[in-house]
Parts: sequence; structure tokens; C-alpha cells
Amino acid sequence: MIEWLWAGLLILAASHRATRALSLLLALKWAANYAAFRLIAETAPPLIDIALGTVGVIWASRQRAGWSDVVAAGFILTLLAHAWYWLQYGAGGASALVYYWLIVGLFTAQAAAVAWPGALAYARALRRRWA
Repeated sequence: MIEWLWAGLLILAASHRATRALSLLLALKWAANYAAFRLIAETAPPLIDIALGTVGVIWASRQRAGWSDVVAAGFILTLLAHAWYWLQYGAGGASALVYYWLIVGLFTAQAAAVAWPGALAYARALRRRWA
């Protein structure tokens, strides 16, 4: 169900010029993580997040907007969540459910942040059309 929300937010973000590159990067991250988790192992998504997160932080830091700060922070916090989980994994103290929802929440926040400029542009266009 949450995947439908992500798809809608990323499509909305891809329709806006300023957020297109980051929305496509987030879509690539989403697809690569799902494929890697299913085909390789559960340890593969953190490696993908390191690679794509580095690119994402660089791209987001070039934007001068509040939404880009949320996206950059999401990439960094995702890596910290991976580290928290995997450092505790061997001792058996990590909660897989908390880890899962933390990763899902961070990605949802990133998708919503990157979709925000596109949503504002469409809202303004609708307001001008109907006003």
C-alpha cells in the first residue's frame, strides 16, 4: 500500500524540473533496494544506500531549498539507521520491525519532500485557473 503513495509522490516530483533528478534517484534507490533484498541478501540495501545516498546528498546540497535539506537529511539518517541495526544485529538486540518502519518512514519523508515543489506548482496552477 505504501508503495502506491511513493509512486504517486515520485511521479509528482518528476514532473517538476527542480526535483526531477532527485525523484529519479529516489526511484532508483527504491527499485534497487527491493531487487537487492530479494535477489542478493538483506545486507545489500545498506550498500546501495551508501552509494546512492552519497550522490543524493551532493545533489540535494546544490539545491537551495528547505525540501532539499529534508532529502539530504533522509539519506544521512538512513545510513545511521542501517548502522544502528547492523551493529546490534550480532548481539540480538536490534528490532527488525523498528528498523523496517524507520527506513520506510525516512523514505516516505524524502519522497514527500521532493514532491512538495511539484504539488505547490500544481496547486498554484489550479488556483489561477479557477480564480
